[in-house]
Amino acid sequence: MKSTFEGHLFGDKVIPADLLAEVQQAIVKANVKLGNGSSPNIRAAILGGLAAKGWSGEVALSSDSEITITSVKSKIGLCLQTGNVSRMYADLMKLQKLYVDGAIIAGIVIVPSAQCAKKIGSNVANSMRLSKELKIFERVITAPLVIISME
Repeated sequence: MKSTFEGHLFGDKVIPADLLAEVQQAIVKANVKLGNGSSPNIRAAILGGLAAKGWSGEVALSSDSEITITSVKSKIGLCLQTGNVSRMYADLMKLQKLYVDGAIIAGIVIVPSAQCAKKIGSNVANSMRLSKELKIFERVITAPLVIISME
């Protein structure tokens, strides 16, 4: 798969280039046929690549919570969203909470491009919508982020 990225509030400057490259490599190496119901395969392929580079498994937001983000490495939080668009907002809130608490210094959100999202299901989170709406919520979501679009 191909990937492109864009920064939100200088996330592309805060996140070390080597960590960003690891994430993009995991996406590039994810050789998954896109189609309805392919989200679990996409997730498994990308998460396998990230784990090989030392990214954690799921991380809880607090010790008394079952709410998690996908991964963390070197104080960079990561959310991989290939599901319903409504979950995209939950991911933003989770990254913002970890940022405000000082648990992370920035976050990465991996989502399909709009075209890719249409191939894997209906009403799937996508980078075009996320980018557009992050501009609206710039004073609410203050964590530096990088949005990575999978194609």
